[in-house]
This record gives sequence, C-alpha cells and structure tokens, in this order.
Amino acid sequence: MKKIFKILETSKILMPVFVISMFLGMFLFFYIPKTMQSGIIKNIVEHSKNAVERLQLQREYYVNVVVGDVKKYAPNISFDYEHKGVDGKLPFPTTTVHDLSEMYSKRSDVKFFLYSKYPFLNRKDRVLSPFQKKAIEEVEKSDDGIYYQKDIIEGKEVLRVAVADYMVVDGCVNCHNSHKLKDWDFDWKLGDKRGVLEIITPMDIAVGDMNRVRNNIVLSVLGLMILLVIYYASVLLRRENELFEENENLFDDFDKHVIASKTDLKGKITYVSQKFCEVAGYTNEELMGNSHNMVRHPDMLKTTFSQMWGTITKNETWIGEFKNVKRDGDFYWVNAIVSPMFDKEGVKTGYSAIRQNISNRKKIEELNLTLESKIKNEVEKNRLQDQQLLQQSRLAQMGEMLSMIAHQWRQPLSAINATSIAINIDARFEILDSKKVIMQTDKISEYSQHLSTTIEDFRDFFKSNKEKKNICFCDLIKSVLGIVEDSLINQNIKVIQEISCEETFETYANEVKQVILNLIKNAEDVLLEKNIEDPFIKIITYKKGDNYLLEVSDNGGGIPENILEHIFDPYFSTKKQKDGTGLGLYMSKTIIEEHCNGKLTVANNKDGAVFQITL
Repeated sequence: MKKIFKILETSKILMPVFVISMFLGMFLFFYIPKTMQSGIIKNIVEHSKNAVERLQLQREYYVNVVVGDVKKYAPNISFDYEHKGVDGKLPFPTTTVHDLSEMYSKRSDVKFFLYSKYPFLNRKDRVLSPFQKKAIEEVEKSDDGIYYQKDIIEGKEVLRVAVADYMVVDGCVNCHNSHKLKDWDFDWKLGDKRGVLEIITPMDIAVGDMNRVRNNIVLSVLGLMILLVIYYASVLLRRENELFEENENLFDDFDKHVIASKTDLKGKITYVSQKFCEVAGYTNEELMGNSHNMVRHPDMLKTTFSQMWGTITKNETWIGEFKNVKRDGDFYWVNAIVSPMFDKEGVKTGYSAIRQNISNRKKIEELNLTLESKIKNEVEKNRLQDQQLLQQSRLAQMGEMLSMIAHQWRQPLSAINATSIAINIDARFEILDSKKVIMQTDKISEYSQHLSTTIEDFRDFFKSNKEKKNICFCDLIKSVLGIVEDSLINQNIKVIQEISCEETFETYANEVKQVILNLIKNAEDVLLEKNIEDPFIKIITYKKGDNYLLEVSDNGGGIPENILEHIFDPYFSTKKQKDGTGLGLYMSKTIIEEHCNGKLTVANNKDGAVFQITL
C-alpha cells in the first residue's frame, strides 16, 4: 500500500486522476443540488401554473353558467362579496376565488392568495407585501405572466409563484367596468392582466431528499474512482518494475556492444560506452570531461571536422568517417552518425554519436585488387566481421528504441484517460450501470494489455526468429484505430478511410502496426500544433501491380521543402515545442525497408503531407 501511495504521489497520470476525482466530487457536491433544485423549481412552477388554471376555469364556469342562469331565472338573487349567511346573495366570481384560495390554504401546506394593484373598494385597505408589489410589477412586464422567487416563511424554505390573472370572460370585463365598488377611471378589456394569483409551496422536504441523493452519488463516484486509482497504481507498479529490469538489460547490452558517446555543446565528453573504452584503450575516467580530440588521428583533415560542426550546429545530422588513434598508438576507422540532442522544451543540450568500426573495410580498400589471394582470405574474415557489425548496428538501434517506447505509450495512455473520463461523465449524468462499467474497464484493461504488448513487440524487434503472418490492411487499420480513435474524436479530428485493397499478404504485422500508429500520431500532433480548422486524417489502401500500398495523409499544410529530405534522419524532429525525439520516422523507415522489404516515402499534396507504405 505504501508503494501505491508513492506511485500516486509521483505518477504523472494517477495523481492528476486522483486530484480530478476530488475536484469532481466537490463539483458534484455543489452542482447536483443546483441542477436538482432547478428541476424542483421548474416542477413547482408548472404545478402552480396548472393550479391557477384550474381556479380560473372554475371561475369561468361560475361566470358563464351560474351567474348567467341566476340572472336569467332568479333575478331576485343578487351578488355580493358579503354573502356568507345572507339570504338572497351569492358570491362574486372573484370572491369565489378568494374563498377557494382560503379553503385550499387551510387543507394543505400550499398557500393560495389573490391580489391586484386595482382592488375593489371593499379591499382598498389591504396592504401588499414587498414581494406582492414586486410580483405584480414583474408579472405585468413578463410575456408569460409568471414570476417566482425563493423565500423563507416561518423558518421554512418556500417557493412563491405569482401567475397573472387575465380578463378572459366578457361578463367579468363588463362587471369590472360598471361595478359601483370600482376605484379606477379606465375600462378593462379582454386579455388584460387584472391581478395575480400567488401560490406558496414548501421546498424543505424536496431539498432534504435532494441532498441525500447528492451525497449517495458523490460517495459512489469517489469510491469507484479510488478503487480504480488503487487498481491501476498496482498495475503500473508491476509494469514499472518489469520495464526497469528490461531497460537495465537493454542499456547494459547497448553499453557493451555499441561505440557511443555524448558531449556538451562545447564538445566535452559527458558519456562514453564500455565498447568505446574497449576499442580506444582508454578508461572511462580518462575520457570523461575531455574533448574527442584526444582520440583524433593526425591524418584526419581539419576540413572534415569543420564540415561536421557546421552541420550539427545547424541542428542537422552528420554522417561520415573518422580515423581515430588508440591509447597505445594504433589506429582504427569508424563510420559515425553525429546528431544534436534536445530536451523536452526543444532546447539543444549537446550532441550524441554512434559509431561503427570499419577498420577492416578500410584495410581491404587499402590492400588493392592485385593482392588477390590475400583478399580472398580477408573476405571470409570480413564476412564474419560484417555479421558482428550488423549486430552492433542493430544493438545501436535498440538503444534508440528506448525513446520510441515513450512515444508509442502516449496514445494508449491517452485512451485510458479518455475512458476514465467517460466513466466519470456517465456517473455525473446518473447513467452509470454495472454493465457499462464492466465494458469501460475492459477497454482500459485492453489498453493496458496493449502497453505490455508494445514492450514485447519492441523486445522482439530485432529477433531473427520472428514469424510473418497473412493479414490485410483492413485488420491492421482496425487494430490501430482501436487505440487512437477515441483521442482523435475528442480532438475533433475526422478519420477518412478509402479502403480499396482488402487482399491479404504476408508481413510482420506488429511492426507494420507500429509504423501506422506512428504516422497517425504524427499527423494528429501536426494538426493540433497548427490548430487546423476542420482537421482530418485520410487513410487510403490500394494495390498497384504486385505491390500493396497504404497512404496516411492530413490537411496540416505539409512539410517544408527544405527539410523534406531530412525527415527520416535519426534524431531529426520538427516538434520544437514537444517531446519529439526524432526517432519515430527513422525507426519507421527502418521497419518497413529493412525488416519488411518494403518502402516508406513522403511527399506533399495540396492539403498536407502524404506518407506512403509499399509492401
């Protein structure tokens, strides 16, 4: 458990997830009541509106049926606001509304009130409260004739809903315009807002239920997120230990078999491999902090070093041959690849060099063709030596693969994060169910398995016992999009597929998938970096003769012509503001051309860059 907390504290993934979960819980704690209270208020307003409509219908019926019949068949009966217990008098229609409001208020917690800015003289002394005055004013201005406000009455939270009381019956209009108790000097007409019917509804019970629901949701979400964090922390802990051991072994092999070194910007040595020391005859302590000039042979021309520095100071890769001197005075030849190194912010920090011992090849060149017999013997020796050199070259590339692992992990980890967010959103909108949780967590497990598979793929990259398999472009593309499609959708990047070739062919499927994934990820990075409007990535497959072709293109504007020819160089990267290593396209070209006997090229079209794989 202590290790899990340690990972949680240091992880760049889990700590943000944990923090976001806490903020999500706090957000839900305040957001759910606000949302539910809005629904409660909307529901109360609707119920209040319906109640007012029922009262108005009762009054309309009273006017049209009761009042009309009484005037017609019982003219001796009159209408008055003082009607209770008085013989020969019936209540005015509005008086019935007052009476019904009083009855409803006594029988329930909901209170009804009818009031107006223009009361009859019998209600002239009625004093309106500040809310009632405000309600009359707001209802008159409102198009829908509704105004509501939360309030505290007798220590309880209530919602006061004021609904306009319209003139909807001719009888009411005539009565109000001619009645002896009127206190206004204008005439009413149909459709006028005569007054306000107010309904006061308690909210305390609904609010209490709402808070209990809120607490249950928040606790459930936080509990689930904590379980997920603990689970994936344990998974990452196990993979971290495995990866650490693999990296140690890989670096150990690299250090023992590859002639490599690093320098600062001034050319002072900051790292030398064990193989470098073995070939040069110096100890690590003797080389560290010194210039490479201490192994420079006097025969080497100064112009060669001037050309090298001129190239690498322009952030380009230099490839050439050096004749070096050993500590005992002997010499050896190497073919060197010297490249600039950059930190995560794109700032150049120094230079790295990987060398291949070509002393035997140089000796052969110097022997001359006239030494036929000697050449024959040397050819056999060099055949074995070439095999060793090839292995050294492959081990050198394996060292570069360390950077590629981080590059290939980004997308699955983003997919894991996206799936986790999807679970949070489902929970937030109360649509989370066990089946969906199982499905989402299965997807995360699938992404995690892909991370593990990626490591195994890279471990197997240079093994000679890899087996080819029959596969089609459709399956390769489907497998890759299964990892990156969610991220592309979240970034509003459209994926266009034009699949014209569905035939199967024999190749190293995992390696080709890594290349396709790298091309799609590079296209995504360009579209996001340039903030392209309506971005898209297009994937096209077709067959041309005996060749199977796949193209990945985008509308990111293309690659500048002055760097197009260097795009596949090792350590060359256009990602100035990102973690570009410059190894992705270099290794992709190596995979396609050296391992799959294919071809990887790049060109520009009217929209952007087009990468073409030919198998």
